[in-house]
Amino acid sequence: MYLSASTLETATYTERLDAAAAGDYQGIGLRPTHYKAARAQGLSDDAMRAMLDDRGLELTEIGFVADWWATGEAAIRSQTYEEVLYRLKDTLGGRHMMLIGGPLTDPIDALAERFAGVCDRAAEHGLRVALEFLPWTDMRDAGIAWRIAELSGRKNGGLALDVWHHNRGSADDDLVRRIPADRVVTVQISDGERTPVGTDLEDTFRRRLLPGHGEFQVVEFIRLIEGMGVDAPIGTEVLSDEMRALPATEVAKLGADATRAVLAAARA
Repeated sequence: MYLSASTLETATYTERLDAAAAGDYQGIGLRPTHYKAARAQGLSDDAMRAMLDDRGLELTEIGFVADWWATGEAAIRSQTYEEVLYRLKDTLGGRHMMLIGGPLTDPIDALAERFAGVCDRAAEHGLRVALEFLPWTDMRDAGIAWRIAELSGRKNGGLALDVWHHNRGSADDDLVRRIPADRVVTVQISDGERTPVGTDLEDTFRRRLLPGHGEFQVVEFIRLIEGMGVDAPIGTEVLSDEMRALPATEVAKLGADATRAVLAAARA
């Protein structure tokens, strides 16, 4: 189980590691901005690696990459950002990097080819690639995202299954069942209310709930994917105004306790 990069988006590197250790996570997620801020504060690469080791943590998730679907200048910028992630992986580690869903501006086979390109570049650094479908984009559900990954033909490419996005999107479990278990790269856990309060973006970033504290039937979702044979890293990702008002360590502990509770219930 790891603490996602998004859960403590403003925490310092040291705060993030201390919070993850306090919650007894095995790993963390990190973005290049977190790494750059740590270097600016005087931490060397060796010091950051030692801090991970001292707390028994690994860098699990890095990301995220947008515009991977694009051409022209946008594609160049996206690949430049990819290189930043690869340097981060080579420096501190990482199991997978996140790609977010976007527009279907070109035929799906063309998008699959571009996804394959990302997978090939990531494979050179020992990374898996997790495509995260977002319900407010054209890549809005597991069916569309899996089709892109499947057509890419790359074994290190697959999907991120986010409980929030699944439930606020199609909520179609049959689409999830079509994904081979080994192509689920990561699972991200939170909870929420089925009825939106604001826009998709507002609710996504401001109104997620701790696992088991909402209406998303997280226990049943865990049973579904584990019944499929999925054995992917599980990330706690709770984005909310309420959590942002709390100390980082408290947020991490609350998330860890809630995630472990739904996992235990699912496996009972």
